[in-house]
Amino acid sequence: MVIFFDRAKRPLWEGRPSIYSHIQVQGESVDGSLPDDEEFWSGDKLRWVAGGLDGAFGHHAGPAKMTDEARELVRLLAKQSRKPKNSTRKALYAKLVKTDIGGMMDVVLDEVRKQPGIQPDSVFHEAKWLAENAAHRNVVKFGIALLGLFQNEQVKDLLLTLGRHEEFTLYAVVAIHNGMEDSNQVLFELAQQVHGWGKIHIVERLDPASQEIKDWLLRQGCHNNVMNEYLACICARNGGLREALSADQVDSALLDGAADIIEALLNGGPAEDMDDYEHAPQVLFDYVRLTGKIGGTAKHLSAIFSIYDFLAEDEEKWTERMSAGWSEQLRSDISDACQSIMANIKWMSIVMDAVNSGDSPDRYYGVACAEKLGIDIWDTLYNQLAANPLQDFYYYQLMKSNDPNRIHKFVQFAIEHLPLQQIATGPGNEMGFGEEYAAHRKLGAILQSLDRFEGIGAELILTGLNSPVTSNRNIAIKTLESWDVSSWGEKLVHAVSNLSVVEPDDSVKERLDQLREAKGL
Repeated sequence: MVIFFDRAKRPLWEGRPSIYSHIQVQGESVDGSLPDDEEFWSGDKLRWVAGGLDGAFGHHAGPAKMTDEARELVRLLAKQSRKPKNSTRKALYAKLVKTDIGGMMDVVLDEVRKQPGIQPDSVFHEAKWLAENAAHRNVVKFGIALLGLFQNEQVKDLLLTLGRHEEFTLYAVVAIHNGMEDSNQVLFELAQQVHGWGKIHIVERLDPASQEIKDWLLRQGCHNNVMNEYLACICARNGGLREALSADQVDSALLDGAADIIEALLNGGPAEDMDDYEHAPQVLFDYVRLTGKIGGTAKHLSAIFSIYDFLAEDEEKWTERMSAGWSEQLRSDISDACQSIMANIKWMSIVMDAVNSGDSPDRYYGVACAEKLGIDIWDTLYNQLAANPLQDFYYYQLMKSNDPNRIHKFVQFAIEHLPLQQIATGPGNEMGFGEEYAAHRKLGAILQSLDRFEGIGAELILTGLNSPVTSNRNIAIKTLESWDVSSWGEKLVHAVSNLSVVEPDDSVKERLDQLREAKGL
């Protein structure tokens, strides 16, 4: 007799690899992927980087409130703790898969603590099972968070393994912090294995309890793949940047780390900036002093340019700063020292070496400093692009030129090397994120500057008008708004008329109607 099982009644984790095993197999080279990616992001045009959703909402959203959904999760957990059953586990698991855990975890844990009759030992074992065996990220997060309610040294390896993946670092950090006696040292160990939102979460919570940790905060702690600005002030304070830079001599790693911190503080952004940092005057003075002695990279020079620009900001800002440890004399002294460093002829060769360093951070600093020093590197970058025609970096940099002949040359290169037919598949509502839209982003980098070069790049504008990426069409329209209609050509006139009929986005359609009216079409 053949028995047919109803697949809908099978556990959702059955026949699927656990997330824990997926991360284990990757070892130290965790790439951000997860086995449930396609299911989790189904229907979403925008995929957040690992940990990005929890990180952004955790930093910029208000506190969560108890919901019926959260109460149901706790009820099922309590039921499972009193009388463990596979059917209850399946119900809890299925509920978790569909629940935005990140937005309610704190209130769920508070409710668990207050739940009458809940059995702690059973909860611990259930949490460990969920973290270790679940094939869906929300379930793993729930399991990790529950482990934070207990002393959890016995599952240290489990938490560290899951914490290496940025999607789970925040949950592992909280669990480790709450459940291990040597939690700070464990977090320091984990901090050196993550580079994005996970690193941000750890550094924000890391106690600078040893000189080793302080040294790391100043040298490697600030740099991350999201925004250095999130961590700059934390690293400066907790690492003791003022004291470290006050020495007569420092190592190059400290000067590099200080450059990262200082540039991020000067950039400002979502966290405290240079005007919030109480030791700003002394730190900037000492950084400039030390760079004058031992500075030798484009990164060091880039920080000097940033400091000089900061010192040259309008007087209204400086009136406020004078009550925060600054004086006109100190401001003038640091500015003069910056000018003296920038005038050193040695930087010409250092900057060009950085520009030619290939795909590295040095190249970024080299290009930025070359512009400040007035070094013309357009031909150098164009030649590099010819050898590597699909790098985004070059498309943005080369379009900064004001020379129509150079722009025409670059536009011809783009026409020959970009897959224009693959881009111009017709208007849609795509946002243009993801590797499949890499060519669309390169096109956008060119289009956003073509309004300055009337008559150059009509074929690229035509491609932009027929792109499924909304921003491509908007930028193409912006360019045509600046051009006289006599320089459009028949193909562009026809494309604009046709697009005004088929355009799916109302705001873009409105811009098209206004464009046609303004140009008499």
